[in-house]
Amino acid sequence: MKFDIPLNTDESDASHVEIFKSWRSFSDVFEGAKRMRVVTYCDSPEFILDLFEDLENLERLEVVVGDVDDYRERLIDKPDLADRLEQLRRDDKLVIYLCENKEVHSKLYLIEYPEEDHAGEEADEDDQMTLGGEATTESDSSAEASAAPAKVVIGSPNLSRNAWSNQTNVGVVYDTTVESDLYAQFEDLYQDHRDSYNKGGPFLEDLSEQLEQSNDDREEVIKLYTEGRVGTQDELGEVHGRLADHIDAEVETVDLALDGGTSSEDERSQSADDAAGTDESAGDGDPDMADAPQDRITLSLRGYDESTVSTLSQMTDFDATVSNDTLTTTPDAFQRYAQQVFDVPTMHLNEDRDQLKFHYDGTVYRVTQPPKSPEKVDEALEEIENYFATVDDYGNSNNSTAVKAHMYEALLWFFWAPFANRQAVFYRQHGINLDKALPYLYIFGESNGGKGTFCRFALSLISGNRVEAPVDADEIGKRKVRNLRSAHTSFPVVVDDITKQKVNSLDTLRNYWSGWTGETSFPMFAFISNDKRPGEWFRNRAKILRFDVNFMTSHQGEAEVNRLIDTENPIFQWFGHKYLNRDLVLGEDSDALREVRAAMLDLYEFADRPVPDYFPTEPAEQAYDTGRERWRNLIDREDVEISKDGDTLQVTFPESMSFELHEYKRDPPMTVRIEKRGLDLIIKTPDEFFDWLGETTADDPREGFLSRARNLLKR
Repeated sequence: MKFDIPLNTDESDASHVEIFKSWRSFSDVFEGAKRMRVVTYCDSPEFILDLFEDLENLERLEVVVGDVDDYRERLIDKPDLADRLEQLRRDDKLVIYLCENKEVHSKLYLIEYPEEDHAGEEADEDDQMTLGGEATTESDSSAEASAAPAKVVIGSPNLSRNAWSNQTNVGVVYDTTVESDLYAQFEDLYQDHRDSYNKGGPFLEDLSEQLEQSNDDREEVIKLYTEGRVGTQDELGEVHGRLADHIDAEVETVDLALDGGTSSEDERSQSADDAAGTDESAGDGDPDMADAPQDRITLSLRGYDESTVSTLSQMTDFDATVSNDTLTTTPDAFQRYAQQVFDVPTMHLNEDRDQLKFHYDGTVYRVTQPPKSPEKVDEALEEIENYFATVDDYGNSNNSTAVKAHMYEALLWFFWAPFANRQAVFYRQHGINLDKALPYLYIFGESNGGKGTFCRFALSLISGNRVEAPVDADEIGKRKVRNLRSAHTSFPVVVDDITKQKVNSLDTLRNYWSGWTGETSFPMFAFISNDKRPGEWFRNRAKILRFDVNFMTSHQGEAEVNRLIDTENPIFQWFGHKYLNRDLVLGEDSDALREVRAAMLDLYEFADRPVPDYFPTEPAEQAYDTGRERWRNLIDREDVEISKDGDTLQVTFPESMSFELHEYKRDPPMTVRIEKRGLDLIIKTPDEFFDWLGETTADDPREGFLSRARNLLKR
């Protein structure tokens, strides 16, 4: 905003530029103040409290802090300070606002005095210069003469005693009244700063809410609030989150390409064409203009560990600078740095969790968009189904319907993964264990089973054809998994060609969500392997799907798959809109993709398109359980014996099947407890085992096995 400032009017007497050579000369302006509103740098809440208590007449102090986005870090192990600040905030005497999304360099002081006393010593005559001629010594308006006096200071001084040790500052000082139009305009300027850059409300408002809601003593609540770092979020993740918020706030968001491009992209393309068509000699006059940096982001790194700053310094390889505790970068530099360090792009839900943002090639893309044309949605769904049809056209499988159901289930997981942090918030509110409720994905099958190609297809859909390559298994280890929690992205990490032994070794995935505070987005993991199921702890935390198909080597088939991958398909963007407009609910089962299935069915209904028979209306690994089929086939073998062992069932295998016992042990769900003893599998929970195998009829060849097994247990 902007407004005209009068240099010499009836509303302002003795307006001048003043040189402040020391903190004392500056603080004299505050003497006798009744109310102050300030925009300033001030990295110390202690100093603000000291100032409030030193000014005897001060009834209310309101400060917008421009250089610290979370004062809570300054309260660690300082419960007494937090107690005093919270009490003053509760009494509406001291209110602190933080600028979470931008570092604000403005310095603005609005100071009001009691009507009967215009306090504050005049500056030395040598240190002030009157603006606009001789100062007016008294107002011509009798009405304003009786109004409370006020000062406005705007310039370079900070509200921090430490900043004055070797500094001299200058400010423009306006002597006016609280009822003047001039003062009202400065009030608007102050409120514009406060409302534009503060998103979280007054500082310590969350502590006040905790105190109101808690049955514990005030002292105990405050002590817990000030222990350790804020939550358990790491510094690097904190900075990445701040950078992403800055980029979201300051870079114009455009729609991800749909059907060959959006109007926004067309306009950008036209602008580029217009620029190219201008007089090229103009650019020759200033060669730096062609590569002038756009949308530069500046962030304070004051107080962060050296290791954090060192990692962030890698951005200097991509047109960024790190110096004097300050990081200056661009959206493109941040994105390329994230790709280099973490191998995944930045994607996250916005602050209101109603829109998915994707940062790529220096641009902020809006991913979620409502579908407008049933015909377009029908075409997009048809292309999806054409991909699954390659199983029939170019693959060999004993059950193509099961394979397509598993493929569709995997695609639903990929569509869900960018929103997993939304579900984590919901589950956390209900006390649900996130590590077991938010499943990883594990796709296995033989070579030439189309697993890697499918991942290219899925990644292309969720990124608008910008990302296709998965992460190599050699790049993944415990440290990598741990570090990826700091990336502040919900774009899924897809690891190709990994062994189950490598997966079993990644035990950082056991408690992956521990320490998650909701402030930083964690990416989900998908693993692609030729090996069968990994260890028990991982199976407890994963959706395990089998691509039980072998694709024939065919140039025609390869060309068709590549065409489908390269075709722009906006189905994910439309899905995201449908999904975010659905409320999350707690179901009777543990299906994490319940709302995902419903959102996809919404698109089928919108397009008036029949749902394919292989669409997984329930988890495909349950509806088409390859392990269950293996056990059902086992029943026909005469060399497999079943006997009773107390309240358990004992299944004895021939020695020729000794190497297969491990696979049969892993086939049933985790609710079926099985123990291996030599050539025997002891089924400790027969009822769950029978429920898993399913119902039988008198004509079912399994009836004899199940009846025999049940009768054994009744004896």
